[in-house]
Amino acid sequence: MTALLNGAALVLIFNLFALNALLSNTALAADVEYRLPSSVTPTFQSIHLDIDPDKPNYSGTTDIEVTVNTPTKRVGFYQHDLSIISAALIKGDEVLSLDVTQSDFDINWGAAETLIEPGKYTLQITFEGKVNTSSDGMYLSRFEDSNYIFTQFEDMHARKAFPSFDEPIFKIPYQMTISAPAHQVVVSNTPVETETVSDGVKTVTFEKTKPMPTYLIAYTVGPFDSTEMEGLSVPGRIYVPKGYDDKTKFVIKHTPEILASLEDFFGIKYPYKKLDFVAVPNFTHGAMENVGLITYRDSLLLLADNPSVTERSAPLNVIAHELAHQWFGNLVTMAWWDDLWLNEAFASWAASHTMKELYPELNYADRLVQEGAFGADASPTVKPVKKVVKRQPDVMDGLGLNYSKGESILQMIESLIGTENFRKGVRNYMKTHSWGNTVADDLWRALDGVSDFNLSAMMKAYLEQPGYPVIHITDGGKVTQSRFHYAGASVEEQTWAIPLKLTYQVNNEIKSEIVFIDKTTTVLPQLAEADWVYPNDNATGYFRWSVPQKQLDNLLANIDALNKREKKNVLYNYQALLNADEVGVDSVMKVLNTLSGDDDPAVTIAAVGVLQEFDYLVNDNNDEAYAALLNKTYMPLLDALTLNQQDTDSSDVMRLRNQLYGLLGMYADSEMLVKKSEKLAKQYIADTTSVPSGIAATAIAIATKNSAKENSEKWFADLLGAFKKAQLPNVKRTLLYSMRFDDKELVFKMLDLALTDNVTPANALYMVTRVARNLDDHTLLYQWLNENKEALLKKMPDYHVSSMPEYVSSTCSVENLNMANAFYADIMSKHEGMSRGVEIMQDESQQCLRLKDAFQQDFDNFLASYQS
Repeated sequence: MTALLNGAALVLIFNLFALNALLSNTALAADVEYRLPSSVTPTFQSIHLDIDPDKPNYSGTTDIEVTVNTPTKRVGFYQHDLSIISAALIKGDEVLSLDVTQSDFDINWGAAETLIEPGKYTLQITFEGKVNTSSDGMYLSRFEDSNYIFTQFEDMHARKAFPSFDEPIFKIPYQMTISAPAHQVVVSNTPVETETVSDGVKTVTFEKTKPMPTYLIAYTVGPFDSTEMEGLSVPGRIYVPKGYDDKTKFVIKHTPEILASLEDFFGIKYPYKKLDFVAVPNFTHGAMENVGLITYRDSLLLLADNPSVTERSAPLNVIAHELAHQWFGNLVTMAWWDDLWLNEAFASWAASHTMKELYPELNYADRLVQEGAFGADASPTVKPVKKVVKRQPDVMDGLGLNYSKGESILQMIESLIGTENFRKGVRNYMKTHSWGNTVADDLWRALDGVSDFNLSAMMKAYLEQPGYPVIHITDGGKVTQSRFHYAGASVEEQTWAIPLKLTYQVNNEIKSEIVFIDKTTTVLPQLAEADWVYPNDNATGYFRWSVPQKQLDNLLANIDALNKREKKNVLYNYQALLNADEVGVDSVMKVLNTLSGDDDPAVTIAAVGVLQEFDYLVNDNNDEAYAALLNKTYMPLLDALTLNQQDTDSSDVMRLRNQLYGLLGMYADSEMLVKKSEKLAKQYIADTTSVPSGIAATAIAIATKNSAKENSEKWFADLLGAFKKAQLPNVKRTLLYSMRFDDKELVFKMLDLALTDNVTPANALYMVTRVARNLDDHTLLYQWLNENKEALLKKMPDYHVSSMPEYVSSTCSVENLNMANAFYADIMSKHEGMSRGVEIMQDESQQCLRLKDAFQQDFDNFLASYQS
């Protein structure tokens, strides 16, 4: 649908706002306690590390060229868990020894006996460290009897590997030299400048980098195999653990076209000398955009030669995301971590844009990105996307919103000003700030320059305050806004400047226009006589909405006037209004029933997904009625699709089949499905190429959930045996993490796997989370956790330790919540950031309990009426 811009409304609304002064992208922030002072700034750093993957310790030296800007008696730098052997400030023949002491925020102070006058110096530090076995900083990863060294320095982890000015504002060139055993492969951000071998030790010096922040430094050491990626605009290779170089054909085929598409979008060639990928067997996140040496979870690079349509989606999207970062984040970098969303939101937007351009069959155009943000952003404890950041856990707090909410806001801007204007604004931004640092206002200024109105004030409201609005359209065209919140929650009231892209019908004529509202109450007379109103053209708005029941009925009667994105938005929107206790179960079911029979599988997927969201209301008293509903309404859909995946199936058909299979297999109480699942699971165990992974995962879950006790041990043994034989990471994941057991012995066996070498440190939390979500009663979970918490917490990376309460312990059971509170009470003060994870866990759990209390009876009545 096309929408006409209401220019008068734009002028009126944006005349109400004034812009704050913009921070220059070259300026350092005012000195604060948690950052290095502006009295000393770096200009270049060389680093020499002596590393042997087979030894736990390493040593190094670093020379940091600095400028002392004002007289001072001390120089600050970052380090974490390193032993500083010596530190000195050198200027010509003058050597000032520094006495190093540690302070808060990982800042170390090198104090001189005399005043350090302004000028240029070299800060020279000798140090030693231990290679950690988690998956952040510089860490060891053992894979198939070989040791590898990998790095993950975002966000504040470079300081764990070597002393540095570890802040994104300090964007300088680096030069890395690594000495390692001669038989090891050594790779870093830039091409090799020199390489020598002496007494079995290889010393590799890499070319100087372009200016970049410390978090983008990367290197790896190990017995790698590699394959050239041809067709790139620069040289590039994929490095993989030894013996796996035949598993990269799919990535090698598609990476050149993704890179070329992004080069065309930005109007700037890839800005670095090489582009290497590394497959990492133990990785906390999905991937990391290090300059010239992008690291990925091995499951994203080690694939079948021709993965199915659904299996190729994630690897292609992640590759596009990381390559987009080479411009947005690397070439132009945020000044401080409070603007991390600048990196992640735009990389996510650019990846989606690329996926829509290159791979339309994967249907990225149909995704409603904001639905991935609305849940977390509705919490009364949520923080703004742009928030105060002092420590590493502050960066990770609400990390997902940097991606999902940030991308949603950019998508909303694109919908308002058009893709070409958006592209022009981004190109201007890139050209202006290449090789520098920026803050959010720099981007808004660039986009303001290509639009007919001022975006800045509108965007600030969405990014600098938490939450989002709900719009109520009532009789007479009255429109009110308030902050959306779930039932029973208390939130601070706020207002936004909200673009409403209206579609409405008056006298059988469908009209469209854009209006902005910024007050609590606005009257739009043109809506007074409307038969129906849909206020979110193409579902790009970041808000919830409601219309009078009569208008909703008329809208549902004319639902084909909406496209598939809009239909899904109607459904998700009314589900959210239910959770806010603004409508009843009957209203949601009315929308659900209208859309569940839609001809487009993408819409049916949304309907099935909404029905699945009611699983917290399914219990021993209504499970038979729920099963009857599923068997009557949804089993015929699965029967029509069958469990046989065809080469001609679209990605939406595949996803719908998998979704229906999972829902019906868990709740329909179908002996037929259990028997089919047992057959498919055994078939997959015998030959993992014989069943698509999505179907196999569900089959294993259903088969093991319904297995008799005497057969459960064999299922566990067979699945673990197949896991140990498998090579492809995605196959390993399907075999190991799909099991669903609830008896004590097998629950403990699954949890014990989290502490073995079968599960990497990066996946330990995932294993525990899977078990937790399989259990209605968490008694066994906390029994195991109390016995093994020290080993588990020691194994996991810092981010997973702080996030553990949120992922493992969120629940819809009072008894489970009480056990969680008791467990974390003894440990959360000992682990930085965990108390915030507990707060999120408690809020999510209390919210679910409030919803259960509010809607259990309505849901039961609905099921009863459906049977009558």
